[in-house]
Amino acid sequence: MKIISCLFLFIILFFQLSAIAAEKPVFVEKDGKYLESSILKTIRLGEDSQKLRIVLDIEGKAYYKFDKDERYLNIYLLNAKADPAIPNVFEVKDHIINYVKVTNHENGLLLKIYLPHVVSYNIFSLGDPSRLVVDFDRAFVETKDYETVADGVCFYRVLKTIGDKYVLANILEVDPKKTVISPGFGEPEIGFLDSVLRFFNSQDKEKQPGFYKTTVSQIAKQNDAIAAVNGTYFSWAGLPLGVFMVNSEIISYPIYDRTAVVITKENNLYIDNITMDSYFTHGDIKYSITGINEPRTSRKDIILYTPRYGASVQAKSTDFNIIVEDGFVKGRSCGDTIIPSNGFVLSAGDMYTEFLSSTVKNGDKIKVVVNIIPYSTTITGEVLHLIGGGPRLLKSGRIYISKYEEKFRPDIAQGRAARTAVGIKKDSKLLFVTVNGKPRGKDNEKSDDKEYSIGMTLTELAYFLKTLGAVDALNFDGGGSSTTVVRGNIKNIPVDGAERKVGNAILIKPVN
Repeated sequence: MKIISCLFLFIILFFQLSAIAAEKPVFVEKDGKYLESSILKTIRLGEDSQKLRIVLDIEGKAYYKFDKDERYLNIYLLNAKADPAIPNVFEVKDHIINYVKVTNHENGLLLKIYLPHVVSYNIFSLGDPSRLVVDFDRAFVETKDYETVADGVCFYRVLKTIGDKYVLANILEVDPKKTVISPGFGEPEIGFLDSVLRFFNSQDKEKQPGFYKTTVSQIAKQNDAIAAVNGTYFSWAGLPLGVFMVNSEIISYPIYDRTAVVITKENNLYIDNITMDSYFTHGDIKYSITGINEPRTSRKDIILYTPRYGASVQAKSTDFNIIVEDGFVKGRSCGDTIIPSNGFVLSAGDMYTEFLSSTVKNGDKIKVVVNIIPYSTTITGEVLHLIGGGPRLLKSGRIYISKYEEKFRPDIAQGRAARTAVGIKKDSKLLFVTVNGKPRGKDNEKSDDKEYSIGMTLTELAYFLKTLGAVDALNFDGGGSSTTVVRGNIKNIPVDGAERKVGNAILIKPVN
């Protein structure tokens, strides 16, 4: 039994020693000269979503060492020559490695592996046949391009990998105690001749649209902002889609009680779901208002139109409109109706026409009430601005993606895309983030093209904001709308190749 045990132990040791010997090529040195030389036969590449592998196939016994400088991993094959088929430069074209340069060095070879980013790696050798293997971890996060924009405002970029591709994010970190945060609109650029014509033609002035699309950089310039990102979703005409309030003026209504950024008069920011309870009273009767500055979708709707909407309301001939100035009825109409500059129009679907036309008279008092109702009770102070977005990404430090309850379409809720988001850190500092997406025409995720940031899914965006320190976060309009502007310079790479015209923006200004 002892003989069998010893024999068994010997076999185990033999195999262990054999494995160790096979793990590393054997090299022999005598009097400063290697007894055998080796030949670098091929350089091969292997890759998956987790790592990138370079394999050096070696004929014979090799002796190697390596070191690292700022951008290169240097591998020395001390007793090797290169096969004539080995190129001087082995192109890799990956975001982890650009190329491998092969040169003669003393009595051997030097392989310089160019690493554009700081990544971890593991070098080991294998036998039968002899190979030297270098595994590079694809996971890395690199912060770069840091700059101070103003007191309380800094900008930087984060480059990180997602699998075998990479993402570039642009971050504005803002101290609300040293800045003023507000939403803003763009205004049409009026030339000198147009301004003269408009001065003498008030009717032409009336025809100007209430909403206007322009670029984030133009909105920032017109509003003297030092930085800005794009804001709400918007219609083809520039109308905000979702709740939007500027300087206590309610411009549009919530959609599905989606999440919004809430800004108080004290410049405190919150992220919360918003609903509204709005109505108007005429005598003892209360009528529900179902929307503000938006097209009517039902004969049961009563929509409030303010001068922000434009010069007039477009309505059916069967709809009934109440024209209100200074709290009193100044007119009644059906069909298209001019919106007074010092009032509003209540436009009711034809379900109300017969009753309202018989009861509402000129000179009657009309009172409109709009109650803003946040879901949370933690908001303190008077609400000054509301900027609707969605879905929510973080709630009290937890991943909380509300894409289903807020009924977002698949083009927003699914897949990777360029993104815009706002995060609030525990210390109340703000993060305004845009994530670069693949340019139009190169947005096939199966493409081997690794030159472009691939964007993020909502889940990836939520985790990313959490790593930046956000405890609450909200997604905004993304894709071609995603834009970061700092002092007139576009800091992200728009997927359309240039800025898209948008309905509004979130502005960052210094405290005066």
